[in-house]
Amino acid sequence: MKNLLHSKDLSKREILSLLDRAEEFLETVHKRKRLKLADGKILAALFYEPSTRTRFSFETAMLRLGGEVISNEGMNETSSAKKGETLYDTGRVVSQMADIIAMRHPEPGSALELVEGARVPVVNAGDGPGDHPTQGLLDLFTIRRALGRLDDFTIVMVGDLRNSRVVHSQCELLMNFKGVRFILVSPEALRLPRSIFKELSKKFKVEETDHLEAAITGADVLSHTRIQKERFSTETEYKKYKGVYVLTPALMKKAPDSMIVIHPLPRVDEIDMAVDKDPRARYFEQVENGVAVRMAILAELLGL
Repeated sequence: MKNLLHSKDLSKREILSLLDRAEEFLETVHKRKRLKLADGKILAALFYEPSTRTRFSFETAMLRLGGEVISNEGMNETSSAKKGETLYDTGRVVSQMADIIAMRHPEPGSALELVEGARVPVVNAGDGPGDHPTQGLLDLFTIRRALGRLDDFTIVMVGDLRNSRVVHSQCELLMNFKGVRFILVSPEALRLPRSIFKELSKKFKVEETDHLEAAITGADVLSHTRIQKERFSTETEYKKYKGVYVLTPALMKKAPDSMIVIHPLPRVDEIDMAVDKDPRARYFEQVENGVAVRMAILAELLGL
């Protein structure tokens, strides 16, 4: 691995290797320790889109490895992008100062433009509605820790499947495994992109529905996502779908006792806060898992 730009670029061997290494780093995260693996190394965190978990997670991961961080959470307004600097030039410039770059950007494919200028490894921390490989990896890590496997299980994906880069990444990564059953729950207008749906259907059993209650009765994993306001052209269009699928304690009673609930966060109104008390809710656990997974990714790309 020279960069991590797209989920589909990862092989099964690479996925499992990263997850295994993340398992090794998890104790460091649990105990709030700091290693010395990345001593002298600098991560540049370039965020052109708002972020809490992903930005802090990358920065914490680098600090836990023993490295340092330079960061800008408002690249569109407080960097030379405001003056018209290209991503190519930004990559070339930041490479003179940092050893590795993590970037979030609202445009699909933006990470590739940065890589063309960069002279250090680049990690795609989310490119608009396109891809989010590190979130997808931490989701698989959470699933494997809960189920003990990444083969032969049923995953129900719920919400804005058209615009969710997280769901897109989960699908691309899970294509490396076998026996996964996908149940896709969304309004018709927000269905999974047809290109991804067709690829999934070649290998797996895939169902589409708009009925959440029936879908979760046989689920091993419920992957919930918010309806993404920022991906709609108008407020009116967004409000048509806001609150369409809300996970409540009553609904959780219909799900298997062994099912887990994952969510990339932030949530808006799609998961009732009362569900947080349910031991099957793993979305806050995912945040800690994400630090360990990003430690593994940074260490791999830096050759540590």
